[in-house]
Amino acid sequence: MTDRAARDIIVALDEATGLNDDPAEPSGPYVLRHTFGTQLVRAGKDLVLVAELMDHERLDTTRQYTLPTTADRAAALNALITDHRPERTRLVRGW
Repeated sequence: MTDRAARDIIVALDEATGLNDDPAEPSGPYVLRHTFGTQLVRAGKDLVLVAELMDHERLDTTRQYTLPTTADRAAALNALITDHRPERTRLVRGW
């Protein structure tokens, strides 16, 4: 199977299932691969194991999957605010 054929199948499945409902977001093998790596890291798998599964030569390449997302940052900030200063919750929500 060619790279193009694999990409076409992944894109068709993505469109058929509606997993990616944002047309601005790319879909294809790279997104699938990145999601696989990210899910392994978030599941607590060892970074060296993830690097091996992703066939990365350098661990630095695999570390990209450990970076926090915007949602991660927002959740951490909200947890900090509501856990330690519930009276200030309304001020932050007003931003």
